[in-house]
Amino acid sequence: MGVDYEGSMIVGEKVSNLNLDSENIDFAEWVEDNDLDSMSPWYDSDPEYWTVGFRVDSIEVDMIDCEWLDDVKRKARIFFKLTGVKAKLFGEIDIT
Repeated sequence: MGVDYEGSMIVGEKVSNLNLDSENIDFAEWVEDNDLDSMSPWYDSDPEYWTVGFRVDSIEVDMIDCEWLDDVKRKARIFFKLTGVKAKLFGEIDIT
């Protein structure tokens, strides 16, 4: 058995910085219901350590253009409407 991982970027925030009622919410279900992606800092971590948001394409720096930036900004606005928290752009490794 191995561990699979891949790099990606996500527009969102760390779960610990969100004001969610964890007592009354199934967090994994909330992520799925809202079409969010999640990244875990280590294999099988608790959701409180995840980063959640919307994935964006990983691209070479010299390929960043207005279209890519507009996509990042659009996803940040959607994230804010959903959570009330301003999104950040995270680069992480997704471990499964």
